[in-house]
Amino acid sequence: MLSQRTALWALAVIFAANFLNYTDRQLVSALEKPITTDPALELDTEAFGWLWSYFTIGYMICAMPIGLLADRYRRTRIFAVCIAIWSVATVASGLAQTRGVLNVARVFIGVGEAGCLVIGPSLLSDYFTTAVRGRALSVFYLGMSLGGVTAFLLPLALSRMLNWREMFYVAGVPGFVVALLVALLPEPPRGAKEPGAHGPHGYHGADKLAHYVRLLKTPTLLLIILAQAFAVAVLVPLVHFGKKYLEEGRALTEKQAGVSMLGILVAGIVGNLLSGLIGDRMARRVKGAYAQLAGIGYLAALVALYTAFVSEPIEIFLAGLIAGSFFLFLCMPAVNTQIANVTSPQQRGAAWALAVFILHLLGDTAAPPLFGKIEEQIGRQQTFVYFCFALVPAALCCFLATLTARADTERVEREIRAGQAAATAP
Repeated sequence: MLSQRTALWALAVIFAANFLNYTDRQLVSALEKPITTDPALELDTEAFGWLWSYFTIGYMICAMPIGLLADRYRRTRIFAVCIAIWSVATVASGLAQTRGVLNVARVFIGVGEAGCLVIGPSLLSDYFTTAVRGRALSVFYLGMSLGGVTAFLLPLALSRMLNWREMFYVAGVPGFVVALLVALLPEPPRGAKEPGAHGPHGYHGADKLAHYVRLLKTPTLLLIILAQAFAVAVLVPLVHFGKKYLEEGRALTEKQAGVSMLGILVAGIVGNLLSGLIGDRMARRVKGAYAQLAGIGYLAALVALYTAFVSEPIEIFLAGLIAGSFFLFLCMPAVNTQIANVTSPQQRGAAWALAVFILHLLGDTAAPPLFGKIEEQIGRQQTFVYFCFALVPAALCCFLATLTARADTERVEREIRAGQAAATAP
């Protein structure tokens, strides 16, 4: 059995990987102006939107194969390889001298980073018990907002010393160190931290596509994935196009826009941290507590963001934007903890892989270029107003998931008990 100290060290290392994951993917959004004005690349708003979509294409293509590998082989080593791949691709983004090379680099950032959100939560679910799983995953998903903060801090802090290409080198190189640290982590036994488990059992994972078909029959999982798809269709354009909108649509200076984006992402940090504390407390009484928390959060985010984008006073706009960010990031650990609780330990890698594939296919693959195309017709502000309403079906899916979560959670608990009995039978 792994010690608590080992689990906490693993959490720190896996958090560092997720931190770099979001720094590397979002740096392109923080550098919209210098990238789109670089004559070698010839990027208009729609082409810039496609930079995010190319990333999600790589993400989707590799998520399910990585999930199958993660449920069968040593996860820490697969994870380390994924980190190395996206780090190479981040450095290559800075080296790109043509639009095509930059597009390919974005695809490979997605290829590598697919492993982070497939394998990272799976490992942490086996390092920590269900009683504190929400808090552990909150720390992991804190990398999303902290990584975003860092992506927007880099241009503010280094623009006088480095050009946009060199900033990609600064973001990419640390990944090689983190890859080594992840490779050296001990592999936690699958399912050893579940209720009723006694010691390591070493579940052997899924190695057939048929297991994905079984996951598709888990209603709570499907509803949570759909909720995430609707939510990222709002969140990704907000991050990807937000800084330039603050400069041109709200007449802020480049520095003021950067600071405002930092405020938005700091609010996300607070939301991430509170999610695990609130969710774990609610879960003592309600099986679908994490889905319920996310549903409430998505509705609150809708109200806040809509108020922001229809308000002219800059103070109300920024307050609404910051509040909306807080509630959106509050939902991220909640929905992923709900996924962990309704899937068996030997299938969690596949479950997160399925989530990554579907939510990006239906959510943010099409959203950025679609946003860019609509913006050219009606303007960026009005486009943001329309996109906010995707949070209505996101909230509805979460509330429906609270109705199915009890049955799915209890089914998983029965499967775990049956597996324990079979493993200990003479």
